[in-house]
Amino acid sequence: MRFRTGLVIGGVVGYLLGRELSRRDPEEDRPPGVRQAMARHPSNRLAQHGRRLAERASWKSVEAIQRARAGIQRRLEPDVDDLSMN
Repeated sequence: MRFRTGLVIGGVVGYLLGRELSRRDPEEDRPPGVRQAMARHPSNRLAQHGRRLAERASWKSVEAIQRARAGIQRRLEPDVDDLSMN
């Protein structure tokens, strides 16, 4: 009986501690000056530029897929002249 009680209490305490530690923001432990210096670092600007490029590229790829799909659907219509497929 004592083993089960200890096991249950240990599990509950471990769960509560794990939940609390996962909620903590690691940046809270840093002094404000370090956070500001990290925000001004050139790598952050480079990362933001990379994110913008990736987002733009993803939209361009979506547009290209939509154009290709529209072209395929146009070619599959039964009323289209066969010469347009060449």
